[in-house]
Amino acid sequence: MSHLLLVVAAVPAAVTVGLAYYGAGMLLHPPAMSPMVFFPDQFGIAYEKVAFRSSDGLTLSGWFVPSPSGSDKTMLICHGWGDNKGEILEQTLFLNRTENFNLFYFDFRGHGESEGDQVTLGKLELRDFAAAMAYLKESRPRCAANLGVFGLSMGAAVAAMALPSYPQLKAAVLESPFADFHEVGRRWAWHRLRVPYFPVVMTIKYMARLRSGHADIDRYSPEACLPAAKTPLFMIAGERDGIMPPEDIRRLFSAAREPKEFWLVPGAAHAQCRRTAPADYEARVAAFLRARMSCGDGAQHAG
Repeated sequence: MSHLLLVVAAVPAAVTVGLAYYGAGMLLHPPAMSPMVFFPDQFGIAYEKVAFRSSDGLTLSGWFVPSPSGSDKTMLICHGWGDNKGEILEQTLFLNRTENFNLFYFDFRGHGESEGDQVTLGKLELRDFAAAMAYLKESRPRCAANLGVFGLSMGAAVAAMALPSYPQLKAAVLESPFADFHEVGRRWAWHRLRVPYFPVVMTIKYMARLRSGHADIDRYSPEACLPAAKTPLFMIAGERDGIMPPEDIRRLFSAAREPKEFWLVPGAAHAQCRRTAPADYEARVAAFLRARMSCGDGAQHAG
């Protein structure tokens, strides 16, 4: 009987460990990675391919889309988990076409055309953000001096964590960021695997630390970082976002300093705010950036 009880106890434990190992693997290595199918020239936009190195030696891929007017005002664009710089083109090109921004897109490690095969939702991605900032400062100093950031989902969360280190950023537009690693991990595991927090998600976090080789992978929290940021902030949430729900984004917004603005997009699902309300989206984002960033127009300032 005692052996039978041991077997009965061991089976759910083995299932939990197996699910956690699988879930951690999905988190660190997104299984449904978006392919590179969208490029600026498909939208009739001129661009320059660029490459730069992260502090740990990875080559990261980017695009620099110059302002039509020669303006030096620039937006650094950060995509979401499992996506790439092409996936966010359609959503942000209006900033170039109608607002005369330079746009600097790049792929986080393990995404798109960048090197690397591990995703950490913050720790290593902050190195990529730093590398993009360093590249702009070195290669286009005028653009780096008149710079804002746009982030979507994971990219928004990474930008939120980076803001305290870059007070020179003039403005930040963050759509659907997560507030905390633990909370987004719990929600992601439920949506993807339909597993409860205890014991599976707790074990997934342990497995993520083990498999990534980073014992602090789950300590990176936008909610903890954002109170130290001084950058003017426009935060956008989708009313029907089940991955980054409005209450989480409001919580993150509450942690931020003034000046800040919040917009809840009626009926919008995750990463669908512009698609749901395109005219309103472009008008609100453009108005926020016009109020926060200098014009900097003139061909002599092209970078």
